[in-house]
Amino acid sequence: MKKWVVSALLVCLATGTLMSGVATPALGAMTASETKPNSQHFKPAQQPIHETIGFNNYQVVGVDANGWNWVKNDEFILPPGTPLDIDLVQTTYGSGSNLNKYEILLDNVAMPALSGEKRSEDAVLRWEVPRFSIPESQLSAGVHTLTFVNSDGKGQKSTVHVRFQVASRSNNFSIFEGEKEEGEAIPSDGVMGIFGLHGTKTFTSTVSGTWKLFILEKGTKKEMKSFSGKTYKAGPMMEGQYEVVFTPDDVNLPSWTTTIHVGSVDLYQGRDANGQKLTPNQKITAPAAPSQIQLYSLFPGRWWVNGTGQTLTDSQYFDVVVPDTFAGMALTVTFEPISSKSTPGTSRSEVATVQIQIPGTPSACGPSEPQVTLDLITQKNKGSSLRIEKENLYSSNNTVNVYQKPIHVVWLSTAADHFLNGSDVQGDEGPGVWAVNNVIVDNSKLNWDHTALDLSTYKPERYKINYYSKRDPKQTWCGYVQVVEDNAPTRSGLVCDQMESGVAPPSKPMSLKTKSGKTYSNEEKVVIESSEDLDKWQEVTLLASYVERTGTKKIKQDGRNYYMPKVEWAYGEIGFGSRQAPNGDQMISENRTEVLYDGKVIYSVKPGSRDDDDNGIDELNIKKIIASNDTKPGEYTIRVTNTLGYSSCQVLSSNRSYNKQTAFKENDEILSLTIDVQ
Repeated sequence: MKKWVVSALLVCLATGTLMSGVATPALGAMTASETKPNSQHFKPAQQPIHETIGFNNYQVVGVDANGWNWVKNDEFILPPGTPLDIDLVQTTYGSGSNLNKYEILLDNVAMPALSGEKRSEDAVLRWEVPRFSIPESQLSAGVHTLTFVNSDGKGQKSTVHVRFQVASRSNNFSIFEGEKEEGEAIPSDGVMGIFGLHGTKTFTSTVSGTWKLFILEKGTKKEMKSFSGKTYKAGPMMEGQYEVVFTPDDVNLPSWTTTIHVGSVDLYQGRDANGQKLTPNQKITAPAAPSQIQLYSLFPGRWWVNGTGQTLTDSQYFDVVVPDTFAGMALTVTFEPISSKSTPGTSRSEVATVQIQIPGTPSACGPSEPQVTLDLITQKNKGSSLRIEKENLYSSNNTVNVYQKPIHVVWLSTAADHFLNGSDVQGDEGPGVWAVNNVIVDNSKLNWDHTALDLSTYKPERYKINYYSKRDPKQTWCGYVQVVEDNAPTRSGLVCDQMESGVAPPSKPMSLKTKSGKTYSNEEKVVIESSEDLDKWQEVTLLASYVERTGTKKIKQDGRNYYMPKVEWAYGEIGFGSRQAPNGDQMISENRTEVLYDGKVIYSVKPGSRDDDDNGIDELNIKKIIASNDTKPGEYTIRVTNTLGYSSCQVLSSNRSYNKQTAFKENDEILSLTIDVQ
């Protein structure tokens, strides 16, 4: 395991070697918000990215330190009678032929004339698109949204929405929310929200005129109230859709209108309100991973995704990036609308959530690949200290029980020493993304640097826990923890020593691979019609499961620390007749190979002494073996037996007595391949 230090994490962030694969910010890009190096972020590697977008020499889109786009919505106001000049810089990644394509939509309407593409053999294709413009004739006064879509040759896309305003030629008056002419003016043709069962809105104009309130129902528009003056209080309004229209007394001035939504925060899947309306906390399934899910709200607000750290502020649109790393898990997307002035007691802040199910099968909790160990830390009450309950917990299908009455503090941590003392610890997997019952958790249930999960925030029951290291996607953990609100049972006095237990081997079939790269599995048959066919069988290798030493691990026993070889089950090329036992009899693997003709063994290879490792033979020359049998026609059988063994230990209870049982378990995998020589 690698030593975790913040500088290493920062280097990974800068180089893109982190699991998140963040993109490098463009030169001169402005950062909307700073994020701690250990914050929860996950950006899929080599995705298309909009580096910068500028309107009339004013930057409205950039890239933050974590590789996500920031957008300045409602900040750019285009003067009347002015074309909109657009500067665009975007990057795509590829191998071989690389495509960098852009498309533009104005208020969700495609503009084919404003699209283009560029191809190159470069792996990184950065394109500073020549400046292009939208003529003033296509930009009416009011609020507009421009959508920029960047596509690569692999079907991946990056989508950015920018909301801006076009000023009116003759509009020399302003409307404000509230009873005073202060704050930001409200543009015409916008949408406002009252998030509750009912509420009111107060507006003030800089000029006198007539106010009218309409209710919108089933495509009809019915006038409810009318008032003359500069300040108008619209309401009370019950749940529904309303429209406020202000007509200045000066006939040379245009009218002003806004739509008001009263009710809950609604989200839609798609680019606008014509998409599927989502119920609160509805779960939708992503079409693939990686992919993107488009979400829309009637109101601008803040969006964020648990686990990936993708965020966007002041936007009605959100394109959720769905990574493939969390296969089988569910991401939670949260939207919080921007709050505005309202009559006290009639409006409340609300958030809307939706879950996105990622296709695939969740990581198994079996003990086949113990790449990560976690520690369990508890505190019984306010007057007691935090203590290490259990250490070095490997991924397992077994359930770890933790008892407290009442439940006070229970943490699952990557390293107890780091959690308790804040120190750098060798073997600490570092910050991670955590999931409970296949749902990525939010930051409120994690400690400050995301190296621990607070289980005491959950109800007492059994939970499936997944951990994904942010630094290395191969570093994962899966297991079950049962939080029991009760006193711990009396201990048996018998425990299994950590050195008495190995890990059960995985179940993955063996195969033989020829020099050409073709593989053959169990019970296949090959027909040899000429000596040229036999030439392909001169350098045959074996692919199988085996035990591999991957480093050193620390275990704690009797109050002392011990260091011993860290061994794991691996799969790949191993020697014929090889044996691996890097940690004694705790976990071993060995194979023996026989070549038979008419049921009789004409060749065999097996390991030497059972006490030593044996590399065996890297390759098998089947042609030579058959030639030693005078290349007689008939069927030759290659039979490989791969034995995987591990020690096991368990404490059994019966009639209030306890018994510790230890055993060495072996499992034989067989591969039998027939070669029929004509």
